[in-house]
Amino acid sequence: MKKHLLILAMLVAGISTSFAQKRSTGSDVGTNAEKNAGIGVRLGDPSGVTFKKYLGTKAALEFNAGVSTFVSGYNYDYDYDKHYHQNGYYGYGHGNRFGMSFQAHYTRLFDIRPVTGLQWYAGGGLQLRTISYKYYYYDNLGYYHDDRATYVQFGLDALGGAEYTFKDAPFSVFADVNFFINFVNNPGVYIQPGIGGRFNF
Repeated sequence: MKKHLLILAMLVAGISTSFAQKRSTGSDVGTNAEKNAGIGVRLGDPSGVTFKKYLGTKAALEFNAGVSTFVSGYNYDYDYDKHYHQNGYYGYGHGNRFGMSFQAHYTRLFDIRPVTGLQWYAGGGLQLRTISYKYYYYDNLGYYHDDRATYVQFGLDALGGAEYTFKDAPFSVFADVNFFINFVNNPGVYIQPGIGGRFNF
């Protein structure tokens, strides 16, 4: 963990130095026209790291990775019936849920006039999500057991949101809503809201 924090600190320091050099040469990184990329934190589902690569002023690639905080998109009772009850086990619950999500999106950017630096965006992409949790159950002789199961979900994302870039500082803040259309392990559509901020360089 300390090693990772040191690497992150060195990265931020390098980015800050680069930004300072551009400011000294008269380049305004705070405008939409000058943004190249941004890295920061996203809170929601998932909560973790976010990276955005701007493709000019009208499009961008976005990558998110982190903890699936809402892990609600799974039918645990159905899974229990399928794997345990039919084999003579009688469970009474589950817990210790944990998930990770990895998202890759392409978005189109649209200015919101007359507010300088404010844009809304829409797009889509792919998502890979893992869900793990512990089962508690009894067998048909009355003995207690517990077991941990991990499942993978994969599907398409459709998202929309808004982003504001500060004119005189290399930061952006955003809020969005993602619709995860899962095709694997309990297919369905799950809503994943999020907010966050990025350091632009």
